[in-house]
Amino acid sequence: MIELVVLGHVSIDTIVFPDGRKLDMPGGAAAAVATSASLAGAKVGLVTKVGEDFPREWLEKLAQYVDIRGFQILSGRTIHIWVIYREDGSVESPVEMGVAERMGETPIPEEYLNAKIFHIAPIPPEEQLKVIKRLEGKRVSLDFNPTYIDDYRSRTDLVREIVSRVEVLFPNEREALIITGAETVEEAAEVLHEWGAKLVVITRGEKGVLLYDGDFHNFSALPVEGDVDPTGAGDAFAGGFLAGYSRGNPLEECVRLGLERAREVLKKEGSWSI
Repeated sequence: MIELVVLGHVSIDTIVFPDGRKLDMPGGAAAAVATSASLAGAKVGLVTKVGEDFPREWLEKLAQYVDIRGFQILSGRTIHIWVIYREDGSVESPVEMGVAERMGETPIPEEYLNAKIFHIAPIPPEEQLKVIKRLEGKRVSLDFNPTYIDDYRSRTDLVREIVSRVEVLFPNEREALIITGAETVEEAAEVLHEWGAKLVVITRGEKGVLLYDGDFHNFSALPVEGDVDPTGAGDAFAGGFLAGYSRGNPLEECVRLGLERAREVLKKEGSWSI
C-alpha cells in the first residue's frame, strides 16, 4: 500500500554555482521529496508529468525507489529549471514550464487515494489549491519555492486559503517571513498556525529546524563535513520527516529522520537522494 503520495515537478535542472560552474542533472522538488521519503522507509507514489525528452535512464532509476504509476510522459518538453546560486547566498530559479502547465490537474491514480498523507510540492499557488480541493478530506502537507515569491507577497488571500486547508506546512525561514510579513521566525510560525496549518515546520539551514504546533520546538542541524551542495536539502528534510509522520512516529523522530536525509543530500550534487 502506498503510504505517501507526492505531487509536483520532476525536472531537468541546470545548477549554476557562484564560481560559474554548470551542471545538468535530474531535479524537481517532487522527485527530491519522494526519493528522500523512500530512503527513509516510506512506500511512495509519485504524481507528475514530463515531456518526451526526459531521459529514460533517469526514469528507470527513479522507478527503483518510488511507484511511478502516476508518472505521465506527454508530447512536448519537460520542465527545465535553473538553480542559480549567487555569492551573497541568494538563489534565483528561472523556469521553462514545458508540459508542466496546469500541474494541479494531473490525474492521481485510484490506487493512490488511500495513502496516509499527500504532499504537494512547489507548483504555482493556484495549482496547489486545485490539488487541495481535489483531496478534500485527505491529510495534506505542502511546501513553497523561491520561484513563486512574488505570488506569496501579492496574493495573500490565496496563500491564506491554502494554508488554512493543510495539516503540515514546510516553509523555509525566508518564505515564512515573506508570506506572513512577520519580523521574526517565531512570529511567522504563530501566524501560519493561526491561519490553519496544524503543524508548521520551518527549515533554517545551519540554524536547524523550528517546529510549531501551538508550542515551539527547536532542533539543531546535524554537522556536515567537507563541501556541500544545498540543492534539495529542504525537500530531503520534508521527505524524511513525512516518512516518519505517515507512520505516526513521534515528532522528534520525524525531525531526526528529516535532518538525517537532509545531511545525506548535502553531501552529493543535485536534489534527488538516489
